[in-house]
Amino acid sequence: MKKILVIGASGLVGSRFVELAKDKLEIIAVDEKILDITDKNAVNKYFKDNLFDTILNFAAVTNVDGAEKERGNESGLTWNLNAFGPKYLSEACKQYDRFLVQISTDFVFTGNNEDSGPYDEEANIPEIMDGIGWYGWTKNRAEKFVSESESRYAIVRIAYPFSSAKYDLKLDFAKNYLKLFDEGKLFPIFTDQTFTPLYLEDLINPLSKILEEELEGIFHIVSSDVATPFDFVEYLLKRARNIEGVVQKGSMEEFLKAEGRTPRPRLGGLKTEKTQLRLEMKLRSWKEMVDDFVDKL
Repeated sequence: MKKILVIGASGLVGSRFVELAKDKLEIIAVDEKILDITDKNAVNKYFKDNLFDTILNFAAVTNVDGAEKERGNESGLTWNLNAFGPKYLSEACKQYDRFLVQISTDFVFTGNNEDSGPYDEEANIPEIMDGIGWYGWTKNRAEKFVSESESRYAIVRIAYPFSSAKYDLKLDFAKNYLKLFDEGKLFPIFTDQTFTPLYLEDLINPLSKILEEELEGIFHIVSSDVATPFDFVEYLLKRARNIEGVVQKGSMEEFLKAEGRTPRPRLGGLKTEKTQLRLEMKLRSWKEMVDDFVDKL
């Protein structure tokens, strides 16, 4: 059984992966108190002193609007954790011949009219920050650092994760929509955004295979088809609350025009055909994911 060093195991995604994969993999879960990946010397010392086969890095600042407050600051936490952390890990993986799996996102792309998704696994990431939020840019640069490190690596992009499990630190976006509806606070939902969500329970088998077989390259583990937030919320409320026709329509294009808005991919999403062929696994549609989510709530 492969020994997997999991970094960021206390987060929404990492904690669910550890919970569901612990019987498949030998997992060493660490936090920043044990291994601070923003400290290059600490990373090298940990690699030198400890034995493991593969590194799975979930650690990141994921608050998109919070990260934007540090825009352009390469001394800030977002840059150091999201960009330099993976850089130091990949350099250590090269030195010690370990395999790295870096978790990424479709926010590395602009998702605008000139460069719209859904993006396939071989799509080139932008080389300039225009139209990308600081969170997305730091994850974009992490991909570049990892790919140029000459280490053995996989980049696994996910998007809009949600889970039937309870997570005390924050609500995932599906549970947040249900909470807003229940409290009478549901705002108009975008009809002009495209995205590919991920039910976290569907992450376990494909990601475990990548780790166990040390499959290199870029993989997309999300729903097999594209949704709009409006369609997603309408279907979610139909299944979870037996309510139809209550969601108001909103425009992300208009929303992003307001001063001070954080850039986000509007025409985003990830294609999965190449990932499904490579892994010899079928990824489910977003409606199938929502069905499972609601059934297990």
